[in-house]
Amino acid sequence: MEELKGYQHHRLDLADMIRAVLYIARVYGDGQREHGARQLLERLAAGRFQLAVAGQFSRGKTTLLNALLGAPYLPMGALPMTSVVTTVRYGSRPRATVRRRGSPLPVEAPLTEVARFVAQASAERAELQVSSVEVEVPAEILRLGFEFADTPGIGSAIEVNTAATARFLPHADAVIVVTGFDSPLTQAETDFLTHMGEHAGKLFVVINKRDLISERDAAEVTGYVQQWLRNHLPLGEPQVFGLSALEALQASLQGDHERMAASGVLALRAALAEFLTTGKAKTYLQNVAARAADLVAGQGRDLRLGALAADGAPGKDIAAAFDARIEEHTVARHALAQQIAMRVRDGLPGRLAERGPAWQASLQELVASLAGDVPAGDANPAEGQLEDAVAMLEQAGREITRDWLDRRTAEVHELLIGLAAADIGALLEHARSPRAIGAQIAGLASADGRSGPTGWSAEDVPALAAPRVQWSVPVPAKRPRRRAGAEGVRLLLSDALKLAATEFAERAREAFETAAQDWASRLGGQAGRQTAEAADQVRVYLRTAPREEDLTALQDLAARLTQFRASLDAWNPAVDAMPAETGAAVLPAQPGSCPVCSRMGAALTDHLRGDQFLLATRERDQARHARAGGFCPMHTWQYAGMASPLGIAAGYARLAATMAAALEDITHRSSAGELADSVTGLIRASTCPVCTALARCETSEVTRIASQAPATGSAAPLCLHHLALVLTVRPAPSTSQAMIRALAEALRRASQDMREYALKREARHSGLVTDEESRAHSDVLRLLAGQPALARPWHSETNAGHGAT
Repeated sequence: MEELKGYQHHRLDLADMIRAVLYIARVYGDGQREHGARQLLERLAAGRFQLAVAGQFSRGKTTLLNALLGAPYLPMGALPMTSVVTTVRYGSRPRATVRRRGSPLPVEAPLTEVARFVAQASAERAELQVSSVEVEVPAEILRLGFEFADTPGIGSAIEVNTAATARFLPHADAVIVVTGFDSPLTQAETDFLTHMGEHAGKLFVVINKRDLISERDAAEVTGYVQQWLRNHLPLGEPQVFGLSALEALQASLQGDHERMAASGVLALRAALAEFLTTGKAKTYLQNVAARAADLVAGQGRDLRLGALAADGAPGKDIAAAFDARIEEHTVARHALAQQIAMRVRDGLPGRLAERGPAWQASLQELVASLAGDVPAGDANPAEGQLEDAVAMLEQAGREITRDWLDRRTAEVHELLIGLAAADIGALLEHARSPRAIGAQIAGLASADGRSGPTGWSAEDVPALAAPRVQWSVPVPAKRPRRRAGAEGVRLLLSDALKLAATEFAERAREAFETAAQDWASRLGGQAGRQTAEAADQVRVYLRTAPREEDLTALQDLAARLTQFRASLDAWNPAVDAMPAETGAAVLPAQPGSCPVCSRMGAALTDHLRGDQFLLATRERDQARHARAGGFCPMHTWQYAGMASPLGIAAGYARLAATMAAALEDITHRSSAGELADSVTGLIRASTCPVCTALARCETSEVTRIASQAPATGSAAPLCLHHLALVLTVRPAPSTSQAMIRALAEALRRASQDMREYALKREARHSGLVTDEESRAHSDVLRLLAGQPALARPWHSETNAGHGAT
């Protein structure tokens, strides 16, 4: 429990600091920086520890995952099977959730159909524009509170896969990199490992396919990989695991424990289990803290831009130099955009021509059955009958061709990304670079290492607009012979459909060439808008002198983060029990109302309910009310909230007349200099009966509580005001200490709940907010200030008039 409390304490401290950066970014209208802060808050709110699996195509990443899970949950094959990030987390039943590009609604699917949505060769994956897949399985290893992420292959011919993996991995808490005994550490893998050494909080290196070589060769390969890691990565002693994932999976399915032990997977599983039960929380927080430090440094750098630019002539020089560099940058970006348009213009026609026959065949197959659905009529149809049949075919074929065109649109979109992949990454980097340009000109270090985006995915490029292609069926020029009968009519219609499908497919191919150029243009325009937005944000900082309090706040945040990271380094949780879903209650239940406030609230309600009836119906009580001067202002309006207009009119008529007479008497009896004091005396002479009743109730309840035994841990704490009153009666020391501890614990618990609430709301994870967290803010106000209906104006039975404070 202490380890869990330590984790929650560190986590909420970190969230507070990130939220402070978000607020500063919001002041300066910096949407990008605000988005970066919110992403970190989302990660802290979700609280999941993510272990990514990466490697080149055919290294056996998915097989290894299945071996660790104990069953072939994920699709495996000789072709690239993972083309989108596939997340695997614990679930009570196996299922898959498919997320589509541009659609907020996920699609649930059986686990057996995952290959349809993730395999590179899957037409359905392309047609549905799948962006990611989330898999839930009841694997015991996932109950430790983390999730696996199977990533697309790196260094493959499919460049978007490598880019998508590079974009995803910096957000993972640890990475398993899979290479192979048959060809260890290719150039693509060493480049990738060098890059990941800067991002991965923890790195596990797996050499797979040990079953393909001898023990002697395996030892040599393992030594070679370990030595390379020592020489090139700042990891200390690297963790390298030689194994056969296929052997392990087969052994798991057969229940062969000896074969499983020989596979080498158990050693990896044990290392993961140790890491995930002793180090995951620390590593998780260290990763987020490092990105938060980058965020703070980046925000501070941007504010210093404004401070420099405000310094007279040097500031104008910085702004002018920035504008000049952005112009150069724009020229380079235009060149990249034109390069992409040229690649599309030159490469797409050939790709479409290759697909032309298959397109025509698939469309002809879809529309072939339509001829049989049209009544053939007379064997020698009269004028107009054949035209009517053709019109029916056109009507019936519109929906078929629309669906066919949507499928081809997704296919062409992937072709375009493949053609332009070499330049898309450079174009997107250009779009992201104005901040770095501004910092460089001003002589400030770029500070967006971790917080800035890396890599790209298909979601970063615009969708391809489906072209409009007209579906038309030509009317046969000749009439069927008499002997041909109805079958002859159908043959004529079938031939017309084949011709229509051929012409439609050809028109579609031409339309896609035009749509592709539009897509390339929109891609360049999108990058241009992103560049302009980023450049405009830099200009906002250049012409905005930062507020001194913001600069001070960022300096304090940087110091706090440095201290926080040092405390994390020194924090050694023996067993990290981080829950799979954070925000779960780790402290006693939420407090109820202060018992004194509760009793007084009941007395207030009873008194006002009784008075509203008596004042509306009894002349004696109306006279008493008038003599007392009515209720105090607060209780007047509380009474009005309960009484009807008729009751108020009946009850307050006597008071209004009495007060009018008293005021008139003041005008006759008081000199001009005495008027203010006379009216004030009129107010102070009034004695609110509700205040008097509440003061008596408070005194009685405070005395009763002070005489009781020490409060139990489950008793509702006193509010701060009533705790002080009870302590003035001097109860037994044990009772006093118990009551003080109860309020302290309630405030501490509510403080944590409020921080959780703020974190989840700013992270836009409102669905994770618990009932306790949603009401914690009102609980704290009641603990510190009492019930709102009881807010003053009394302190004792002898000081209960309108003016008491």
